[in-house]
Amino acid sequence: MTMETSSSKIWYVCHGPEVVHFVESDGDSVVTTGQPNFEKFTDEEVAKARAIELGYVFEEDEEE
Repeated sequence: MTMETSSSKIWYVCHGPEVVHFVESDGDSVVTTGQPNFEKFTDEEVAKARAIELGYVFEEDEEE
């Protein structure tokens, strides 16, 4: 499934059985997923909260 592009940042939460992907798009990129469900967000914190709710685990920044 290919998702639309736009000119501002967008976050996607793509999910299916036992898998969750969190994707940040600069708006100039095309995001493609094989997952049956995807949700589009314009607010990063809301997108992160939804990903966590679905079981996504964010890795800590390696630069810290």
